Amino acid sequence: MIPTYQLVIHSGPMAGKAFPLEKSESFIGRDLTNDIVINDAEISRRHARIFVQGTNYVIEDLGSTNGTAINGQRIMSPHILRPGELIILGEHVSLLFEAERMDPDATVASAASHQPATVRPPAPPSPPPPAYNTPYPPPPPSYAGQVPTPPMDVVEEPRKTPIWLLILGAVLLLVCICVVAIIAIDSLNLWCTLFGWFFGPEACP
Repeated sequence: MIPTYQLVIHSGPMAGKAFPLEKSESFIGRDLTNDIVINDAEISRRHARIFVQGTNYVIEDLGSTNGTAINGQRIMSPHILRPGELIILGEHVSLLFEAERMDPDATVASAASHQPATVRPPAPPSPPPPAYNTPYPPPPPSYAGQVPTPPMDVVEEPRKTPIWLLILGAVLLLVCICVVAIIAIDSLNLWCTLFGWFFGPEACP
């Protein structure tokens, strides 16, 4: 069986629409008289033609304004098309040249649809996977915005002596010095010698 081909609009207006190549010569353009009409401003009124040459399909640009390219390469002369090639018209319109997809199983599927369907018993349910009581380690603690710092050794500061205790000690020391001085002056009889000016000549002749 001789394969038949088609053009499928890959991009541009009516993307996805297929045009079977059933004639020996087909014209592509914006004008309604073409076999494949594409209404786009970059398509010329009669842009290109595809014709059969032997067993091949050949595309030819008909002097269009924006030109015709195959797989991105602009053609300047007739080009033999290969299945899978992308025909680019202008900048935004592209058509894919491909063989029409025939479904060889369509007849078999149609005949099989008249046969009664065989009811298959449902498959037994698969056993559930074994459960393992594996303890999971607790998740690490999360910290919001700060990195925890390791604990530091606490150094106790020396206790300070209260001020009132220092004053009391100074007073006691001064009293002790005075007592010792008085005892020493009295035992040496130095009152008149040291403090004669205080007692006067009556007490210290």
